[in-house]
Amino acid sequence: MSLIGQETDSIPSKLELKGYVKGMQSTLFMGDIDDNASASLLHNRLNFKYNISTNWTARLEIRNRVFFGEQVKLTPDFSQLLRQNNELFNLSKVWIDEKSLVAHSEIDRFLINYADDNWNITLGRQRINWGINNVWNPNDIFNAYNFLDFDYEERPGNDAIRIERNVKENASLELAYKPGKTKDEHTAALLYKFNKWKYDFQFLAGIYNTDYVIGGGWAGNIKNAGFKGEWSYFIPKENTLISKESFSISLMADQTFKNDWYVSVSALYNSNPSDFSLFSGNVFSSQLSAKTLFPFRYNFHSMVMKTISPISTVSCSFIYSPEKNTLIIVPTYLWNVANNFDLDFTAQSFFAKENQSYHNLATQVFVRGRWSF
Repeated sequence: MSLIGQETDSIPSKLELKGYVKGMQSTLFMGDIDDNASASLLHNRLNFKYNISTNWTARLEIRNRVFFGEQVKLTPDFSQLLRQNNELFNLSKVWIDEKSLVAHSEIDRFLINYADDNWNITLGRQRINWGINNVWNPNDIFNAYNFLDFDYEERPGNDAIRIERNVKENASLELAYKPGKTKDEHTAALLYKFNKWKYDFQFLAGIYNTDYVIGGGWAGNIKNAGFKGEWSYFIPKENTLISKESFSISLMADQTFKNDWYVSVSALYNSNPSDFSLFSGNVFSSQLSAKTLFPFRYNFHSMVMKTISPISTVSCSFIYSPEKNTLIIVPTYLWNVANNFDLDFTAQSFFAKENQSYHNLATQVFVRGRWSF
């Protein structure tokens, strides 16, 4: 007698769990190597996905972080800086709030999704990513992010509903709405995407807090080089003494060369720069907006990356603004130690003209390990 069994691998799991555990040590040098402050971060992420049926899924994702060290002690109201401002509901909890120790948990994804060949509908806390470029995204009106906050790969989300409909083989229409706590905190917009002349185009229009917004973007190639761009124009709904029209545009070109060299260049123009100090704390924060992606009017970014081996990569980024000759240098080394363990070394060094002299404002060095499961 013979029995025919079914392999368990062919049966999709109803509940999936993925995540990681990270440990990061950082040291901040304020000009002088003897003037430094250290900090440590333990970071755990749990990503739950429940496959309800063929078309329905639900996701719950939680980030748990423990901060301790001198930088925590020297930062006023450190625990208050961890809350994302664009969330309608407070799904975070500060478990420990001491001078040198803060423990914080946050649900940054909590959603249900329906998808078939023509529709994709998502309700709940999610990331609505309308940006095209790698660094600055004027089209990312729902949840803009700070690219210097490199330890948040998932990027911020918000409480919203998103409905996407495929209208043609190469075109789609998307509607998204993020309610706010007040009448000046709502964001709602339509996005139309299509492909023409071997380029991907998109156009958007809607309401962004106190403004009306229109925008668009493209992605394609000029010979072997990638060429992307996006822009947004913000028009105040009401004329006041402080209201201003605002225009942002970013351009990007990149190319991969022989011997695994990669080079990219980007530029950002803000018609109404904020001009806050680089070390007011805001530059490290994820609390940005599509109107203020970086503090200065003219901003430039370039990156050179080299793949040394299948398990290691080295890169260096340069961010420059003519305002006070501001320069940020970000070297990084990535090492895939094992299939589920990565190690990286990153530095962020800030230079600018202050008090009639050009000098290093600060340098922060990070060493991070990540185990994924």
